[in-house]
Amino acid sequence: MIRTIAGLETPTTGRVYVEGIDITRLGAYEMAWFRRKKFGFKPQDPKLIPYLTLVENVALPLLLNYTPESVAFKVARELISEVGLEDRADHKPTEVSGGEYERASLAQTIIGSPPIVILDEPTAHQDPETSARIAEMIKAQQRKLNSLYIVTTLEESIIEGADQMISICKGKVTRS
Repeated sequence: MIRTIAGLETPTTGRVYVEGIDITRLGAYEMAWFRRKKFGFKPQDPKLIPYLTLVENVALPLLLNYTPESVAFKVARELISEVGLEDRADHKPTEVSGGEYERASLAQTIIGSPPIVILDEPTAHQDPETSARIAEMIKAQQRKLNSLYIVTTLEESIIEGADQMISICKGKVTRS
């Protein structure tokens, strides 16, 4: 479902509206532009570019949106620090642990303050202390930017802080 909301998959029936726009009617170029401007998306199995450092990977979305290099790298280093990777910023993705890789991907997702952030299991592969830190960061970013965060998780610390929770179980949607 989150891949459909993000415009990465087309629904077999129905339409998907994001900010009043029927994204199922957008062409490939328009959809790529729309995703770049509107979404931050961290899939459950993120992919960072292996020959770039973590800070370069994190800065990439800003650079693709024509942000000056000095600004992009400054913001990227701040986010790298916020997710606890300041000592690993200049390492390649293959040189860090799975949990560190996930945190770098999270920083890459929220850089540029996208209006809609989709996180699929953002605390996967994290120890309890780091999971709590990430949950607090997600809540703080959402409050600060007033962005819409769509998060799939079983992490209690994220669920507890949600403004709204929608559950899907055996095809049934419930809201609480």
